[in-house]
Amino acid sequence: MNMIFSFSILSAGALLLSALSMPLIIKFCKTFSLYDSVNARKIHSGNIPRLGGIGILLSFFICVTVGFFIDSNFSLMSALPLLIAAVLIFVFGVIDDIVEMRAIFKLAVQLIACGIVVMNDFRFRQIFGWIMPYPISLMLTFGWILGIINAYNLIDGMDGLCGTLSLTALLTMGFVLRQTFLEGAAVCFILAAAIVGFLIFNWPAPNAKIFMGDGGSQCLGFLISVIPLYSLNDHLEFNKLLMMLVIVSFPMMDTIAAIWRRIRDHRPIMSPDKSHLHHKLLNLGFTKVQALSMVIGIQTLICMTVVLSTFLDKIKASVLLAVAYVFMIGFFSVIHFTNRAVLKKIRENTEFMPVEQAIKTESELNGDETKRSKKSDGQ
Repeated sequence: MNMIFSFSILSAGALLLSALSMPLIIKFCKTFSLYDSVNARKIHSGNIPRLGGIGILLSFFICVTVGFFIDSNFSLMSALPLLIAAVLIFVFGVIDDIVEMRAIFKLAVQLIACGIVVMNDFRFRQIFGWIMPYPISLMLTFGWILGIINAYNLIDGMDGLCGTLSLTALLTMGFVLRQTFLEGAAVCFILAAAIVGFLIFNWPAPNAKIFMGDGGSQCLGFLISVIPLYSLNDHLEFNKLLMMLVIVSFPMMDTIAAIWRRIRDHRPIMSPDKSHLHHKLLNLGFTKVQALSMVIGIQTLICMTVVLSTFLDKIKASVLLAVAYVFMIGFFSVIHFTNRAVLKKIRENTEFMPVEQAIKTESELNGDETKRSKKSDGQ
């Protein structure tokens, strides 16, 4: 069977299966009261089912497995470590959505999944032409995968946000890998299609009907961080790390900011708060749809920059990608300082409010830490 045709059929099947599964998952969650917990970083209210990741990932796994049987160009053995590790992350993420697990146990599962793929040669090999010694390559890859798993988990705090960031990242990776790692490109496009089926029910207009949960966000972060690591094309390998840093810059920078904020404030790194990027955009007066539209627009722009870099020579591509990354640092800085000025003004205004109203406003700004859920942030 023509490989492009089979890609299209499998992607369409993943989208259809995902979209059809969501009403069933919503009904299941309502029957057993499996709703997303409300804590200091969440902006939703009410009971929202939280197992949408099941529909995304099962649709993906089913269609990829079918691909191994209907298309001889799919190599089961080369993809098997990736799929086994992804299933591990997914299963324990879903378990965590249903029965809260300790953070140390979740970290152990993530480390095992990292070990499975890294020991099967899914790793960074060079940076700007410098061939890394094997131990450095292992440590960098382990840190990269763990960081991105939890970065996508942390960014999943607003309707449509994690889904659209994952979708655009996968489409970009699929396009970049299409000529050097066609099997990896196929996996990207099939997973992207499954996410589209989920986003139909997760869109913020008027409100999301279902969330993907930890099982979805952690597994998406894992797959996005690992899929490009198996390609050995020298031209892509030269800038691969920088390309990936640009593609995942939204969740990665938001996570770095969150960790620094909590260390600075002497709070546990996993404690939730209301200072993530989406919270800041809402503080600045954007609606959820407007905030999401802004993020999608910028994400699309930087993803197009990554695609454009593949048509340039190595040095020019490095410069272009570095400019895109600096742009993202600038964007986060502008939002941070603008939000800080707005919060300062609000706090100044609370001095003239009645005491009870001032306490309520301050509590909302700080994320109402006294009512935090025991469920850790990002795990």
